[in-house]
Amino acid sequence: MSIMSVSLPDPLVDQMDALTKERGFAGRSDFVRAAVREFVQQLGSDPIRGGRRSATITLLYPEELERRVAEVAHDNSKVITSMMHTNAGKGRCVTVYIVEGETDAIQRLTVRFKGLRDTDVVRTTYLDPTEPPK
Repeated sequence: MSIMSVSLPDPLVDQMDALTKERGFAGRSDFVRAAVREFVQQLGSDPIRGGRRSATITLLYPEELERRVAEVAHDNSKVITSMMHTNAGKGRCVTVYIVEGETDAIQRLTVRFKGLRDTDVVRTTYLDPTEPPK
């Protein structure tokens, strides 16, 4: 494992230390490893990358929209491999779709969900494994 030195502003270190303790990290190194891992995954999940991809699409929406969400999903069933649905309370539903297919098809599905009136959240997260450096 490599060791590196990083300079951070004091207020950021204070926030990091508070979160390290609050969230149960063993120390600063574990916290920084987790943060860097998350950031690398985020950058690697950029939808600009084409080809066959895996992703989740998470939706939060009013119960009245459930039929329209299901219609959009049905129209795009070729990329949806699985889904989970639950009542989130306060008249809201949460649906998570696991999708696999060409990036363009996943992006089109995301845009269709975002185009539904009154959706609160539509979030696509690409889940491709990151390639280790060579």
